[in-house]
Amino acid sequence: MTGHHESSDRDHEPLILVIINAVGLESTIKRALHRAGYRTISAEDSETGTAIAEKFIPHAVLLDTDLPGATGYAICQELKSRLPTADIPVLFLTGLSPTEEVIRHSFDAGAHDLIVKPDETSGDFGPFIANLLSRIRVVLREQDLREAYRRLATQDIQTGLENRRQCFLRISDAIMTAKREKTPSILLLGDVDQLGIINDKFGYDFGDEVILTFARLLKRFISPDCKAGRIASNTMAIILKNSSRDRGLAFCRRIAQTFAAIAFDAGTQPKHFTLSFGLSCYDGAEPEFCPDRLMGEADIALYEAKDRESNRICAFWDLDPASLPIVAPNKRHSRRKKRQKSNRVYIGVEESRPDPSLSPR
Repeated sequence: MTGHHESSDRDHEPLILVIINAVGLESTIKRALHRAGYRTISAEDSETGTAIAEKFIPHAVLLDTDLPGATGYAICQELKSRLPTADIPVLFLTGLSPTEEVIRHSFDAGAHDLIVKPDETSGDFGPFIANLLSRIRVVLREQDLREAYRRLATQDIQTGLENRRQCFLRISDAIMTAKREKTPSILLLGDVDQLGIINDKFGYDFGDEVILTFARLLKRFISPDCKAGRIASNTMAIILKNSSRDRGLAFCRRIAQTFAAIAFDAGTQPKHFTLSFGLSCYDGAEPEFCPDRLMGEADIALYEAKDRESNRICAFWDLDPASLPIVAPNKRHSRRKKRQKSNRVYIGVEESRPDPSLSPR
């Protein structure tokens, strides 16, 4: 089964995923959505619908509660369990009477709204379409507001990439995907070489422009299976799901070569700078593998790359386990889930005795 994506020069318009078990009604709904200024993409079964939602990330999903192979409730729960699709609004279409049980079941599954399908034999879809479009507009307005707040919580203000906390969520999701699908997930840590020297020689504003250029370059590579974020001042993380070690290395080489070719101050005195990368990989085989370990291994690889020379790509899987470099605590980007209690020295203060002159008389 395949999905049908209908768009041309309308890519700026909201995309609605339609998963309905009624060909006539589906056509009517899609025509109405197109007239109202929406793009549509459709799926013929539950498995295809879930895959399409994760690939295209639609603005909303119209989902029939009764589908071949799986119920709409199960599909909705699956979408809500996956990080990339968890925030997509789902509007249920049902042919059942909206009883208390149907309403409870729908919203417990994660639906944002529940709409009763019309009787296809009546031929009068006007009120249904008006109701449907109104509810979609409300859901999309609410989604825009949530998206604005989400950006504040998940984006790095300076670069516009995802922030450190969101990066760790992406890494956790990549590990879960690798465990579920048995396909490798790759973590890349990229670092601007000799940023301290750049700041000292050309100023911090110039150094910031170098970092922003690195971030802008990474934005060109963001996709459903590739996410990028900032985890330190000049260190960026790139998470590749459903990937391979060779692809990870090729990805690093492409970014490094592109960045090195960029001329800063091209009109006066052109300057070129380089990146170094450390890579780690999880193939889904080890059940106890955790995000901190993937980040720690990439940390070690990046430290090894920068410790020897600039403009170098180093993969953790190529390092000798018997002679791994020891990364100083102030160089690490990952953190333990539970920090070990440090040895602290407390200065005891003798308990003061009450001043008799201050006692109540």
